Amino acid sequence: MKRFVRNAVRTAVAAAFVAASATSNVAFAVVEGEASPGGNDSLGTAQPLTFSNGTAEVTGAIGSTTYSVAAVPDVDFYSFAATAGDMLTIDINGGIKDGGPTNPIRSVDTVIALFMADGTMLYLNDDADDIDVGSVATNDSRIVNAVLPATGTYFVGVVGTGFQSMHLFSDGGVVTGPSSADPNTGNGSYTLTIAGVTTPPPAETPPADTPPVVDTPPADTPPAEPPVVTAPPPTAGGAQQINIDIRPRHPGVTRIWANTDGKIAVALLSSSSFNALKVDRTSITFGSEGNEASLIRCHSEGIYVNRDRRKDLVCLFDLKKASFEVGDLEGVVKGTVDGKRFEGHAPLKVVQHGKKRKHRHDNDRWERHADRR
Repeated sequence: MKRFVRNAVRTAVAAAFVAASATSNVAFAVVEGEASPGGNDSLGTAQPLTFSNGTAEVTGAIGSTTYSVAAVPDVDFYSFAATAGDMLTIDINGGIKDGGPTNPIRSVDTVIALFMADGTMLYLNDDADDIDVGSVATNDSRIVNAVLPATGTYFVGVVGTGFQSMHLFSDGGVVTGPSSADPNTGNGSYTLTIAGVTTPPPAETPPADTPPVVDTPPADTPPAEPPVVTAPPPTAGGAQQINIDIRPRHPGVTRIWANTDGKIAVALLSSSSFNALKVDRTSITFGSEGNEASLIRCHSEGIYVNRDRRKDLVCLFDLKKASFEVGDLEGVVKGTVDGKRFEGHAPLKVVQHGKKRKHRHDNDRWERHADRR
């Protein structure tokens, strides 16, 4: 059913990725707050997360982290606010350690789930479809293209499982299975990354009602001239954050070669507050900083990329002009719609020429699709 996959090359790449992540500003990194009141063992006591550029990264642990300490039952929950139409990637890395049971540091076989505010479970994953950078086995769970149906609070749950004590989630954050933890892969440390979140704006608080103050001038004082009211200069607001998908529907995080010729498709995803088809296409830029003039063309009509019944805009970009370098961990799209600025961020991995991929996917399908005017 499950098996450990050991590969020194993948381990080296994973280590390089972790080192690069430590110095990047892509994710807001936090540590699991197990010691907080009530722990984070239920939806009601979930640890709230803070996001930067739509991404948060958590260093957590299920139970004990070394085989010298007995495995104990444990589950972790995290909460965050997100916007309807957001398409999330929820990824576990580093749960399975290289060396398997011979490593004194515990390997944890994770199960993850995404819940709505009322406890309804939307997505569940036990094993990833393939091994991504940061993992050495598919036992590190991963959920991709998770489309959120409404704006509000969401929860992510993480639990360990194994042959002797198999665990899954159900509605309400309930963990199904034995009450004991699997002694082999039920405990251990992990890194959880949640990407693609658009934090909704805070609700406006109406001003308190105050009685008007009437100032009656003295009888012998002529009425004052009415003041000249001038409109204040417009405040420079931040760009609207949108969701994008680099190589749409490509499983996992897209990998590209550094400083290479070629084209890449990027989807600008519509939502309840953003209509991708109204974008000024001449304003669109894409690259490592988001200011690179790399646009080749956009598809003439909208495409249902994430199947949320809103048409999205798929555009084609020149990889050379996008100026990606080894170590870049995200791609950025910028532009304007109805005269207002927007920008979107999505994770990617930039690798050197000669790196072999484990699987071949039809990566050029969307590039061909975007070529159709």
